[in-house]
Amino acid sequence: MLAHVTRLVSLAIMRRFRLWLALLLSLVLFGIAPASAVAATRVKWQHVQVRKGKDAKRVAKRLRRYLTRKSKRAKWGKHKRLTLNARVKKLHWESRGDVMLIHVTVVGRIAGGKTVRSSIRLGGHPNEKRKLEESALKIVAAGLVTRLSNITRKSLPHTAPTKKE
Repeated sequence: MLAHVTRLVSLAIMRRFRLWLALLLSLVLFGIAPASAVAATRVKWQHVQVRKGKDAKRVAKRLRRYLTRKSKRAKWGKHKRLTLNARVKKLHWESRGDVMLIHVTVVGRIAGGKTVRSSIRLGGHPNEKRKLEESALKIVAAGLVTRLSNITRKSLPHTAPTKKE
């Protein structure tokens, strides 16, 4: 009886071992590498500028945080390092009765490269001014990073087709 139980246990262990081995081989064969093995593009937001004002530091800090978060998720192509800059060109509040409007325009630039612009106008309740500002900055940051990453992916040098003679 004891030999029968030990044999059943060893069969169960062998089944698990085969399952793990098959899983490991499928990962290796299909080229699925762990996220740490894939070289990611290092994106550095060198300057995030906001016009001088009472909230300039806070807005710059928030915008830098949102740009950094969005940059980590973006696909930048085969570049190893990128240096980017952002400048808040317009941050304007407007009150229309019971609605508070914010207009934000941010210009982004690839160091030594092209410039993109992202702009939005949002409205909300006057008591939720900070929440409205946060939403506008998040949306503008997402648009800016999307446009910049699109430019960097397309700007890679392509090899010219060779002529057959």
